Amino acid sequence: MASAIAGGIALALALLTSYYKGLADMTAVVTSDAFSAMPRLLVLIMLIYVLRGHWLMEIYSGAFLLALLFGVWGWMGLWRSIRGPSLQIVENEWITAAEGFGEKPRRIVSKHVAPFVVSYLLIYLSMSLGGYIIGAAGLSFLGLGVTSPTPEWGRAIAMGQNLVTTQSWHISILPGTAITLLVLGFNAFGDGVRDALDPKAGGDGDASGEAAAAGGGA
Repeated sequence: MASAIAGGIALALALLTSYYKGLADMTAVVTSDAFSAMPRLLVLIMLIYVLRGHWLMEIYSGAFLLALLFGVWGWMGLWRSIRGPSLQIVENEWITAAEGFGEKPRRIVSKHVAPFVVSYLLIYLSMSLGGYIIGAAGLSFLGLGVTSPTPEWGRAIAMGQNLVTTQSWHISILPGTAITLLVLGFNAFGDGVRDALDPKAGGDGDASGEAAAAGGGA
C-alpha cells in the first residue's frame, strides 16, 4: 500500500510537471525539497505518536496508518527518478502530433507518456520495498508501529532481545533473519525487474542503479 501511494503520487506529478513544465514543475520541485528537508524518521515517529488515539490507528492495528504515512513521505525520490524520462518523452514528435490532432492533455499524458514512464517507476518501486519493510519493523521495534494482536517481526525482535542468550533465542533471531532474507529478496527482485525492463542498465555501478538506490527506502 505504501508503494502504491508513493508511486501514484510520483507518477501523477511526473506526468503533470513534464507536460506543463514552468510553474507546475517549479512548485513540485519546491514541495519535494521541502519534504526531503524534514527528517523522515523523526516526522513519522511524531505523526504516529500524535495520531495514536485516532480512528486510523485502529485499522489493522496501525498498519494502515503506517502504510499511509510511508506512502505520503516516500514519493520524492520516486518522482525525481522518473521526472527526467517524462520530460524526455514529452519532447518527442508523436506528442506534438497528438497535440496537432487536438487531443486533450489528459489523454496525451495517459496514452502517450504514462506507458513509457511506468516501466521506470516499477524498477524504482521494486527496489524501495525493502526500505519500507525495514522502516515498519524499526518503528514496531520502538513500539510505534503495528500493535498487538496483529503480529509484527519488529515487535517480536523487541520482545525477545533479552532472551538471545537463553534457550528462547529463536524469539528474536528468527524474525530478524526473516526480515534480512525478505529485504535481500526484494532487492534481488528489483535488480531482476530493472534488467528485464531496461537491459541497457546492467552492471553494479550504472547510473540507473544508483538512482534507484537513492530513491528507495524509508
